[in-house]
Amino acid sequence: MKMINISRNGDNYIIKTINSTRVLGKDMFSKNKSYKQNKNDEEWYELSSEKAVSAEKKIKLDRWLKDHQKFIEHK
Repeated sequence: MKMINISRNGDNYIIKTINSTRVLGKDMFSKNKSYKQNKNDEEWYELSSEKAVSAEKKIKLDRWLKDHQKFIEHK
């Protein structure tokens, strides 16, 4: 999973990613996914299905948000 874009829309943070499937060391196909987190909520949800993400993805999404949050916050 690689981050493409991170943005803030109202009270929601949205992270767009590309998820690649690798076979024998080569990317066979990729899928774009978007995840959102409400500013008041600690949970991440997949934007298209509104399902909660796994603990592994949550850790990665939280890290990306923490690293980039100062650049997307508007005063």
